[in-house]
Parts: sequence; structure tokens; C-alpha cells
Amino acid sequence: MEYVMHILVMVCMYAVLAISFNLLIGFAGLFALSQAVFFAIGAYATGLAAVAGLPFPMPEILAVLIGGIVGVLIALPALRTRGDYLVIVTLALQIVVLQVILNWKSLTGGTEGVRGIPGLSFFGVALSDPSHFLIYAAIVTALVFVFAWKVGHSPFGRAMKAMRENESAAQAVGKNLLYLKVSTFAVSAALAALAGSMFARYYNYVSVDSFSINETIYILAMVIVGGIGNLWGSVIGAAVLVALPELLKFLDMPTDIADQMRLVIYGVILILVLRFRPQGILPEPRGALHDGEETASAGGNASSLVVGDGSSKGEIVVDAKGLVKRFGGITAVSGFDIEMRAGQITGLIGPNGAGKTTAFNMLTGFLQPNEGSITLRGNSLLGLKPHRIVGAGVARSFQDLRLFRNMTVLDNVLVSLPDQAGDDLGQVFLRPAKVSRQEHENLARAMEVLRFVELDGKANETVNALSYAEEKLLVIARLLATGAEVMLFDEPLSGLDPTTLAEILPVIRKLADNGKVVCIIEHNLDVIKELSDVVYFLDEGRAMAVGTPEQVMTDPELAARYFK
Repeated sequence: MEYVMHILVMVCMYAVLAISFNLLIGFAGLFALSQAVFFAIGAYATGLAAVAGLPFPMPEILAVLIGGIVGVLIALPALRTRGDYLVIVTLALQIVVLQVILNWKSLTGGTEGVRGIPGLSFFGVALSDPSHFLIYAAIVTALVFVFAWKVGHSPFGRAMKAMRENESAAQAVGKNLLYLKVSTFAVSAALAALAGSMFARYYNYVSVDSFSINETIYILAMVIVGGIGNLWGSVIGAAVLVALPELLKFLDMPTDIADQMRLVIYGVILILVLRFRPQGILPEPRGALHDGEETASAGGNASSLVVGDGSSKGEIVVDAKGLVKRFGGITAVSGFDIEMRAGQITGLIGPNGAGKTTAFNMLTGFLQPNEGSITLRGNSLLGLKPHRIVGAGVARSFQDLRLFRNMTVLDNVLVSLPDQAGDDLGQVFLRPAKVSRQEHENLARAMEVLRFVELDGKANETVNALSYAEEKLLVIARLLATGAEVMLFDEPLSGLDPTTLAEILPVIRKLADNGKVVCIIEHNLDVIKELSDVVYFLDEGRAMAVGTPEQVMTDPELAARYFK
């Protein structure tokens, strides 16, 4: 029985580690290979503090704080890299930290480790055997699960998933990627450190051998087998991978090949799971994440999102002068001026490579101009990050849509709504009533936005289930949800048939009629004629002509260059 209790203790410990890792790679999409580092930090911090005489729970609190702080310190430089580079950087970090632990003998004991770590005792009962320690381990695991569930199913968690799906699109709806990444890294590191604290208290001994890169890979396997993006999957993955090797010990095999055969069987089982269940035992829940009746009947006032900021029609809202953007020896935009006015639709046309999208990127902070100025109602936008510019009132779409494809239609809109208290991880826990109340209000506002573009019937479907025309409408809805007064559309109507165009054109026109500032890049000249109040013709990074659609399209020189 003690043996079974020991296995359950290990399941709890690794469930905490898998949950912490799943938040990082499953929810936030930050593929880092350094989880064993934070596991080690928590174990050593707890062991050293307990040996020094600090009473429970001070060593545990210290371990969590140190783990979180180290996570932040590691995240700041590491997150300047992405993808494969982040894997390499964090893998190198793991090697460096373990070498520091190994060689800092005066503190860590080097190869000898930290011995004689005091065990836990409550109400005179020492948790010195697995059956007693299991109670503590189960309580800690349950608390960690509830905490992680709260994080993952809050507006902050929704923003994490948006960042995972597409970082630039998350910025374009006003999300602060640096805050999201550092906060997620800190939380993940702190929870892994708590697992390390459990390890130190259970074994009363800590050595560097327990925290190798193999440990990180082991935890990663639990997340993958259980299901990336699913916290219950992390628990199940930990249970399967901890218990499976132990169960294989009961197979009757020749003693000389038993260990090797168990490893082979273990590997084959993992391969079969990944081959026939690549999404994991419990895949990430998608689809109807919100109550269907509630979302269908939710009423709300989204007029502030649909209507402009009250500017007089024709008033200049955005004024850009002398924009220049160079990439090495290539000048993509040269001396470009543009004015955008309230209640009007401005069209940008020109051949491929003319600098239209580069101009959008400068107007929205994704690129900083080498020269020139950009003002919004007289306030400079230069130097602001994209999410700050969205907050100021200028938002954009992308030519390749960049929707959050594995999220629901409703969540694509919800994540885009501005000023969400739940985007702040601190408020998720310190002001839960406010976050919950605002979430209900935002649900109603998001449904109103979807009604505006007639996608309310698709609210609980994932983006992957939409038609191309519906995806285009969702782009408009997501941009509208930001509450931005100035809306920049990059080829919003490309690839649509005439029937669908007839459905979407009035939606864009209605935005301008409601006082929004609209600017569109479009190659379909019929669309430009029907929608635009003023047209800028760009070529070779310069505005070669500005005027009404009729004036620009009847210019003989421009007609020879582009229209014929």
C-alpha cells in the first residue's frame, strides 16, 4: 500500500509540473525547455531555507517567489527570440543553471547536494511516509489546478491563446505581448518551483542529478500525451507517464532483459498514443465555450464600438507627413503624405510592391519610419508600440486575415474588446467580482458586434468552420471590437465573389456613415469606386495622385501605368 501511495505522491508532483508547463507552451505558445531549472530552484530554495531553520510555510513561499523572479529575469532576455531560437536559448539556460548549482559548493553542496531537509508536520503528525504526505501533495495539486484554471479561463488566458495563435494579430487588437509573455513565464516558473518544494520536503534531500534536461523532456511528454492546452490533460498525462513504468514492472520477463524490454514497451506505447491521438488524450476544448442560450440572447450596448468619437464629418483625424521607410539600400516608402478624415473612406491603390502595406505598418507601429510624422488629433504616434496605438484609437487588419483560428468566433471578438480588467493577471485574483461582471458585459457587447456583421449565429463555432466570406466578416468584427476610431483594412474584400461583395460592402460603408475613419487597401477598382471618398495612388513608395476615384482613374498617366 505504501508503494501505491508513493506513486500517487509522484503523480501529484508531476501533475503540478505538467500544469505549469502547459500554461507556458499550451496556452501561451512559448516553447521553452527550461522547466527543470525552476523545479530545481524550488527544491534547493526550500531545502536551504528549511535547513536554515525557517518554519513552514516560509521556505515554500520563498521558493515560489524566487522561482517567479528568476522566471522574469530569464524571460526578459530570452523572449527577444522566437520559435526554435527560444528553445535553444532556454536549453542553454538549463545547462548553465545546473552547472552553477553543481559548482557553487558553498551554497548547494555541489555533488553532495542538500541533506537533512526537515520534513513537514501538522498538528503533531509528521508527514514522513507516503500515505500522510499524499494528503499534503493532493491539496497543493488541487490548489495549483484551481489557480491555473482561473488563469487559463480568464480574459488574460484568452489573450495568452490569441498570442499563441498569432503574435502580430494579438498586438493588432491591443494586447501587450511583453506583459503577457513575462507574466506567463513568471507564473509557470513559480508553479514549477512549488513542485520543487514538494520534492525537497518529500525526499528530505536534493541533488542536481534530479533536474537534468531529461526531466524537462519527461514533463513535456506528459503535456503532449495528456493534451496541450487542457489542464485536465496535464493531470492525466502525469498519471499515465508516472504509473506506466511502474505497471510494466509487473510483467513477467527474463531478468537479464527485463529493464530493456520495459523501456521498449514504454516507448512503443508513447509512439502509438502520439500516432493515433496526436492531440493528446484530452485535446484542448474548442467550440461552445460559452453557454449557447446566454450568447444567443445576450443583449448589450455596443454603440460606442460601432459609432465614431463624435468628430465632425470631414475633420482630419490622422495626419501623416513625409513618411520614409528604408530597408537597407531599398526605399519602400518615400515622402508619403496622407490625411484621414472622420466619416470618410480613404482608398489606397497601386501595384504590388508600391508601399501600401508598409505605410499601414508605419501608421500602426509595426514599423517605425526613418523620417516623417504621424499624428492622431495632433498627438504624435511615433515610437508607440502597436498595442498602444490601438489603445489610442488606430487599429488595422492584415491581408492574410491572421484570425485566431483555433478559437471561437465569439472569443475572437471578446479578446479584441478594449479596457478589460481581466487582462491584468493581478485583477483576475484581487478583483474577481469586477472581472466576472465585466466579462458578462463584454459577452453582450461581443454579441452585438457579431450581430452588426451578421455572424451571431456562428458565435460558438471555431474560425476553422467558417467560409472565406465569413472569415472576412469576422476580420471586420474583430477590428470593430477594438473600439478604434480609425480602422485600416488591408485588402478586406479580395477573393470574394460579387454576391458576397454585395453583402460586405454595406457593412464597411456603414462604419464610415457612423463616423468611423476608414482606410482600405484594395486592388478591386470597382470596390474602390463604390466605397472610397478619396483615393491615394501609390507607386514606388510615393503618392503619385490624390483625388476622388473618378479623378484618379481618369488620369491618363496613371491609367497607362496601372489601370490598363
